[in-house]
Amino acid sequence: MNDKKKTALSSPATPSTIKFTRGQLGMTLKALKSNQESLQTAVTSLKNSTATAKFRYEKLQQHGYGSLAYSSLQKGMQYFMHPELGYIAYTPLRDGPNSVCVLADPICSKENLKPLIQEFMKEKSDPVFLHISHDTGKVLNEMGFSINELGVETIIDIQKFNLVGNKKQQLRNARNGAKKDNVTVVEIDTVDDEMLKSFKKISDGWMKEKVISDNEMQFIVRPVVFVDEIDVRKFVAVKDNQVVGFVIFDPMYEDGKVSGYIANHLRTNLDRTYSVVDFIILEALDKFKQEGKKDLSLGLSPLAKVDDSQEFKHSKLLKAHFKYAFEKANFLYNFKNLARHKLKYRPELEGAREEKVYCAMNTRFFLIRLYDVYRVLGLNPLQQTINHIKRSTIELFRRSLCKKEESAASAQHETK
Repeated sequence: MNDKKKTALSSPATPSTIKFTRGQLGMTLKALKSNQESLQTAVTSLKNSTATAKFRYEKLQQHGYGSLAYSSLQKGMQYFMHPELGYIAYTPLRDGPNSVCVLADPICSKENLKPLIQEFMKEKSDPVFLHISHDTGKVLNEMGFSINELGVETIIDIQKFNLVGNKKQQLRNARNGAKKDNVTVVEIDTVDDEMLKSFKKISDGWMKEKVISDNEMQFIVRPVVFVDEIDVRKFVAVKDNQVVGFVIFDPMYEDGKVSGYIANHLRTNLDRTYSVVDFIILEALDKFKQEGKKDLSLGLSPLAKVDDSQEFKHSKLLKAHFKYAFEKANFLYNFKNLARHKLKYRPELEGAREEKVYCAMNTRFFLIRLYDVYRVLGLNPLQQTINHIKRSTIELFRRSLCKKEESAASAQHETK
């Protein structure tokens, strides 16, 4: 590992002068470090790893080309491992011992995809697959699964992407605004105690502004990990010698090497007219380009542009549910804003693209099991709907009361 802790990208600012405020972090540094270390997907060294952990990491390096491949190592996953073919990461569902939810594509070569799934189904005969690629969807469809679109993933071709053209004005504004505001971007190679506290403070502030104030999407978005992990890269924005935002990039592999990244966690506590996280991404893109990296995924826009064609057999009820949730249920998750943010990178132009992401099931009663899948994702539709109705009712009452007070004040003024 590089002996330097931080590498400046866009400014002569000296990283060693960065200062941090303590803030109210909600836990001691010791507790925070312990919690973070328990979430590590792959520790900084494989020396003390088990044989099965080494097997998974070796397979990941060879075949982890999907954007969520690295997330297969996250805490709490269970595994089906075949010594010749590869492995599948999953978590149990509640409706039976053979019912599981599989995370993304199996970690294997493309020619071993179908044999690995077949072997897996001998043990877990009733799986649901979430966040799978077209190739995996095709194999599963041939095996009798129903395949539904889950949304779109925005992917940047690192070597071709640029900021030329009127349609990318917002991105240019992010870069120009940040530089004018004396914001710089620094890559952190090793997270020390002060950086850990800074990450936690920013993350806590960011969570308070979320639509789901006390929760995050889980499973398809692995828990945020601030401490060091193999091949994971962290870039921070710095203003006035304080860290004001960060982006964590998980690796994607091809033939034993890192070929690209996914921007997995993007957070800032700096309120500006320009986007701090976009500035971090653009600066990181420049470095990735110099290194010859291939793709940068901006991640999934859940339920966006769901319009299942006739290519795969699919559930029309599930399609209708997804389309309704995207339009009417943003209190569950910020579907629209997330999709809108990624449009700034103009996937319709050269240098970026959108790829369909799918889910698969082999039961006609998937809607009955959908609540359990939502639970795996960290969502609670029933409770969140109740909370949404309560908030809407309170807001409606407040507005009505304000109108009555305004009308009474106006009438009193007229009588005078």
